[in-house]
Order: sequence, then C-alpha cells, then structure tokens
Amino acid sequence: MKIDLNAMGYDELLAHGDAVMEAIKKRTFQEGFQAAKQVQRKLAKMKTSINTQARRDEIVEQAKADVRNLVIHGLSHYNIDCSKGNETYRVMHYNVEFIADSKERKVTALVTRRHDKNPRHVGRAKAALDDCFNVHIGKAIALRRALGLAVPDEYLNAPQPTEVRVGDVVEFQSVYKAVERALVVSDDESTGEGKIALGSAYADIAKIIDDSREEVGE
Repeated sequence: MKIDLNAMGYDELLAHGDAVMEAIKKRTFQEGFQAAKQVQRKLAKMKTSINTQARRDEIVEQAKADVRNLVIHGLSHYNIDCSKGNETYRVMHYNVEFIADSKERKVTALVTRRHDKNPRHVGRAKAALDDCFNVHIGKAIALRRALGLAVPDEYLNAPQPTEVRVGDVVEFQSVYKAVERALVVSDDESTGEGKIALGSAYADIAKIIDDSREEVGE
C-alpha cells in the first residue's frame, strides 16, 4: 500500500516519522546482529581449520621421529623394550628399506636382519581414497606393522590438511571442467606444465592429495 504523505497532518507525519525511525533502528540492529553472527561463524571456522592443520603437522613430525628412532633401534638396540614387537625388533639388529609410490598412494617397509640377504618382514600402508597421502605417516605405519608394533590411532585417523603449502600436490577443476593435478610452487617460480602458484585462484579451490613435501626444506 502506497502512503500519501501529502494527505497527512503535521502530528500524523511526526508520528509516522517516529515509527519509520524506530523501524530503521530495529532493521539496523537485526542486520548488524546477523552480520556479527556471520563474522563469528567465519572466525570459528577459521580457528577450527588452523587447529586441524596444526594437529596434522604435529602427527607428521611425530611420524618422522618415530621412523628415525625405529631405524636407529635396529642398528644399536638401545633402550630395548622386550614386551613389544616381534623377535626381530626385540633381539635382532636390522636394516630398513622403504618403497614409496605416491601415484598408488602406498608405502612398503622392508626389514632385513643384519646377516640376511632378503627381507624378513614386510609392512604396508596405503592411504584411503578420500585421504591425503603423506609418505612420512605411511612410513611410520608400514614400519610398525613390519616390526609387529602397534600403530597409533593418530596415524590411522590423522585429520586432513586445510592449508595449501608450497610442495603440496593438489587436484582442482580447470576452466575446461577437467580435473587436473599440479604441484604447488611459490609465487615467484614459473608455472605451467603441472605447476600452479601458491597465490593463484586454483590453489584456493584445490584439494590437497599429497602433503609429503619431501623436496621442500621444512
């Protein structure tokens, strides 16, 4: 309904004006409240993302240290816990070899006793279809399985990465609607031929499929 202001008296105009101002105040408050809630939700989501990435980083570093210690253990048998693992882990010196296949998203650990020619134990790890592959976590899982040691739950259920970084391998949908795979490089490096810049729009929408970053110094 269209309001005819010209037909209103002075007092009626004032009353109508007061109602309009009150409505504006309420609308402004409501919109401001909703905007504040949206910002709050975005901040909460951002915080969760940061915490998730930080937890994955911790697990990757834990896996690296775990592999390093298990390899050293096979060479020196320092601080042996005879209540864990198989006979090779408990009483034998051993060497470790890893076979990693990033395309197949799997890692194999070969454990050979000191005087054997062939591996005595084999452990395997393979990333689930929807999981991001990380060779360091894969090595830790595979080696622990080869040595008869329990695999920590955090290795098997590590959170997915949330932050694209230089050295990651990602998948994204190109302008041609095709799913492409690329290595993320720094913004000052040349791109193309399977490489995209960290600051590119594609990096923002990409899915991280491998965050091993073995060739990147960390």
